[in-house]
Amino acid sequence: MGVKRAVDLALDSAVAHQSTIHTIGPIIHNKQTVEMLRGRGIAPLEHNETADSSGPLLIRTHGIPPEKEDSLRRHGHEIVDGTCPKVKTVHKVIRKHARDGYAIVVAGDEGHAEVLGLQGYAGTKSYLVNRAEDVAALPELDKICLVSQTTFDRATFDEIAQEIKFRFSPAQLVIRKTICAATNKRQTETHELARRVDAMIVVGGKHSANTQRLAEISRTSGTPTQHIETEKEISFDDLQQVETVGVTAGASTPNWMIKRVVDYLQFMTQTRRRTASNLFWHLLDTISSLNVFPAVGAAVSIYASFMMQNIAFGVGTFFTAASVAFLYFMPIYLWNSLTSIEITQHLGISRYRFYSNYRPYLFALAIICIAVLLAVSAVSSIRLFYLMLTMTVIGSLYHFTIVPGPLRTLIPYGKFKDIPTSRDLLVAIAWSIVITFIPQSIAQNWQIQRQTILVFLWIFVLSYIRSVIFDLRDLEGDRIMGRETLVTFIGETRVRRAIQIMIFAAGVALGLYLCIYAAIDFEGLMQHDIIFIFQIPILIYMRYFLKLTKDTRSLRPALFSIAVDAQFGFVGILTFLGATLLSMR
Repeated sequence: MGVKRAVDLALDSAVAHQSTIHTIGPIIHNKQTVEMLRGRGIAPLEHNETADSSGPLLIRTHGIPPEKEDSLRRHGHEIVDGTCPKVKTVHKVIRKHARDGYAIVVAGDEGHAEVLGLQGYAGTKSYLVNRAEDVAALPELDKICLVSQTTFDRATFDEIAQEIKFRFSPAQLVIRKTICAATNKRQTETHELARRVDAMIVVGGKHSANTQRLAEISRTSGTPTQHIETEKEISFDDLQQVETVGVTAGASTPNWMIKRVVDYLQFMTQTRRRTASNLFWHLLDTISSLNVFPAVGAAVSIYASFMMQNIAFGVGTFFTAASVAFLYFMPIYLWNSLTSIEITQHLGISRYRFYSNYRPYLFALAIICIAVLLAVSAVSSIRLFYLMLTMTVIGSLYHFTIVPGPLRTLIPYGKFKDIPTSRDLLVAIAWSIVITFIPQSIAQNWQIQRQTILVFLWIFVLSYIRSVIFDLRDLEGDRIMGRETLVTFIGETRVRRAIQIMIFAAGVALGLYLCIYAAIDFEGLMQHDIIFIFQIPILIYMRYFLKLTKDTRSLRPALFSIAVDAQFGFVGILTFLGATLLSMR
């Protein structure tokens, strides 16, 4: 919690101040995160380095001594407090008991940034112990408050506490095991996990005390253990003969790095071990990277669009329309992924490697698909050709500069992607236009009727929810790359609440539409109107999917894509089911 909070504060401060943000030392003990933040204009101050007094300073997650913070404020610095809330709790415990005359004994690692801060709050009567043997060197004390570094080893703390109780039995003792609950839990889980697997990977900074501790706990369990900072350090040769690999990480390791390591292990397993299962997963990941799943969903949704708008069609017509939808969405998604390839490195190593290794061929594939799309559209209908040509041009320009430099004073955004939260909105509009108007273009009958509006709005709601769900999954990567999605703009909790409200409102709207229209003109209520009620299960599915996927790290990217894009398959399937049942009346 503290690490994520500090990183989020740093990124938010960089956006708010539009200037370099300095942190007092590395914000966390993770070199990759520090370098990532440096690329976003957030730089750590080294030991004797001073910052411009006009700029803001961010207190690292470990905290700093109070006298240092007071000094910085007196020198005119704007202070952004990134101290972990758990560490601040220890500060309060120390301050209270120091005022009551207790000597503060800190169980921790000498020289650790958090320990220096804790001792600063303790004042002159502060003592540091790192192991039970150190207790013998303490002076005679009559009032003792024992606290710990929040990432300290729990077993070592218990040994220190026992030794203090034994030596200072007549003294007034206050023993506070201030080890972070998450740290304590992770140490326990690491010990249990190491006993169940054939090999362990511990992810985290080599200078991170708590990560070093996890690696040591794993090794003492007798399990071969690799302590790595990035996926590039994994010795896969040492894992060739193992069946199960456990992955754990230190408190300072960001989720995106853990995901990269897990993704890399899956990728290497799939490509190096030629089993039927691995070939299947490799094929599934490739299909997902090609964006086949949303394209198939769009093709199936075309059937629902025909039915809901009451547009007559045959098998040949449907096949043409479905092919056009597929040939639009697959290359457009692929094109935009290739033109923003730097983003994918934080969203999944297998996809990033796939795009990097085959980029020229994938661009060629996208161009060929677009050419076939326009050819099929031209043969089918001139209206369809113009529709798809317009949508293709607009869709492919998302990452390109469209406003020249001299006009930036009037229009601040040079690219569509620069407009905050634009991606989700524009993608939803594109889905709505394409799915709604392909059937009308093929039928040579462009009419804006109530069914047209309903189909447009229904597809808009589903595609917008789809885009936002992917933004929830990619939140850390988007923040790293500075993308201003709805999630990074208003926060994950509010977005999840907003989606739930949108799902509920859409369900109510569908029900009210049928009830009101039936009350006004029951005889005019057609089969294609009633079909809309069969769409409600999709909203129920999306609601529970959103609830069950708060933590997406354990779900493979390909399976996540299938689960999200399944809603468009359900659109077509439920429409077919509804039409079949109604025709049997």
